[in-house]
Amino acid sequence: MGRRRRNDLDDLLEAWARWCHSGGVVPGSGASMLAKMIDGKGLITFGSGGGSAPMDTIEARIEAAVMKMAAENQDRADVLRLECRAGWFRVSQRRGLVNFDPSGLLQIDMAHALGMSLRTYKRRLAEAREV
Repeated sequence: MGRRRRNDLDDLLEAWARWCHSGGVVPGSGASMLAKMIDGKGLITFGSGGGSAPMDTIEARIEAAVMKMAAENQDRADVLRLECRAGWFRVSQRRGLVNFDPSGLLQIDMAHALGMSLRTYKRRLAEAREV
């Protein structure tokens, strides 16, 4: 089987992963983006504009889409996070993966960590990329 050709979605997912890695997920804010959206009745407001970076970015929209995906199918969202290395620490905490770091791991290693076959891992990844 050949490698999939890189496309615009790959570039967006890479930007999202970098955003997550640099703290864009706002882990210390006390509430998830989904919780903020529920509290704001569909609108997300962030702080009082005290010099923080704008949160209405493509990366923030991807994060919101992945959180919505997680509500529908947690495995799909977890596979995407591990594959992109974006917010993978949440996956490891929720699933109780001790000393887990996906850096340098192969897909089969990540599939095993999630308790699924490589075939299922690849299927969930393809599903996530379609959404």
